[in-house]
Amino acid sequence: MIAAGASLAPTIAAAGFRHAPMGPALIGDVVARMPELAGLTGRERARATMRKVFAEVIAPAMADGITALAESWRPDVIVNEDREFGSWVAAERLGIPYVTVQTTAWRTSTIDITTEPLNALRERYGLARDERLAGLYRYLFLTTRPLSLRDPDVPYPEVTAELRPIADDWLAGDTPAVRESFPPRDSRPRVAITLGTVNNSQHGILRAFVDGAVAAGAHIVVALGADPGTLGDVPPGVAVHAYVPMSTLLPEADVLAFHGGSGTMLAALAAGNPMVIVPIAADQPDNAELCAAAGVASVIPLETIDAATAQAAIEAVLADPSYRHRAREVADEVATMPGPDAAFDRIESIILAHTSIGGTSR
Repeated sequence: MIAAGASLAPTIAAAGFRHAPMGPALIGDVVARMPELAGLTGRERARATMRKVFAEVIAPAMADGITALAESWRPDVIVNEDREFGSWVAAERLGIPYVTVQTTAWRTSTIDITTEPLNALRERYGLARDERLAGLYRYLFLTTRPLSLRDPDVPYPEVTAELRPIADDWLAGDTPAVRESFPPRDSRPRVAITLGTVNNSQHGILRAFVDGAVAAGAHIVVALGADPGTLGDVPPGVAVHAYVPMSTLLPEADVLAFHGGSGTMLAALAAGNPMVIVPIAADQPDNAELCAAAGVASVIPLETIDAATAQAAIEAVLADPSYRHRAREVADEVATMPGPDAAFDRIESIILAHTSIGGTSR
């Protein structure tokens, strides 16, 4: 059973799972109702969003939804992603174990801004306050980051284990035309461009990437995440698709120009792709900083992005073989991380241990 917003219903159904709709249909719907977030960018916007959106709105909705679901379908374990806090509260109230999968950058700095709203939620559920939110990762924290993408000065939870990121990005109805992304290889470099599905209305950044890549003499594929017509006219030879699976696009690209979103970043790391990153918000500044430190990316500040800076960054990454060398080294790290079977075994052990010491199950 997958508990998630209504907008994910088609994806969950296509994967063959049951869906329990709960929480906001889209995160963007919540953000749109918060004018105090307007004008904020980078880490400032990320911190405000973490508290206002994830801790104050989504967490209570998910806690209520999980608790209601458990009245008729009691899970033996809850597996949540690291910014979904409500199921942690529900799991503690229900007395069942919980496992967290890292889907965003590891940011201990967000704990201080979510402590109060999450403790208010705990108190509403009759739970004791947890002033340092130490219980968030009591059982298991599965990191999807290879060692090169972890800051040694910011330790992970003691219960951390690795989980190899695997792009499960095929949509029902994908066509061969979309899969054939780049033309046959010639002397021209290949640049993939995307801002994902949340930031794809940032046409100024997209245009800067496209114009910069054109000036660099590249073949260009844009995975827009929206109707290609919304981007308007593009130079000849620039292919714009509503959707292209990163698992097929990135192995064909020489450089990925994007916003630093975690899912796309992990797909690029797994494919051994060097990157050009313009971080916009959420955990993107943290991702960009870690990628630059690992030697796999050139980072352009949001305030300075234009065609000239994009061209310079793309050309610099193409000209310096160390970027691709390091990207391939990180890809090798990703390939050696344990896969889903190992994670399943760990989760099963947690369930068995919990029931053996008197925990309840359905």
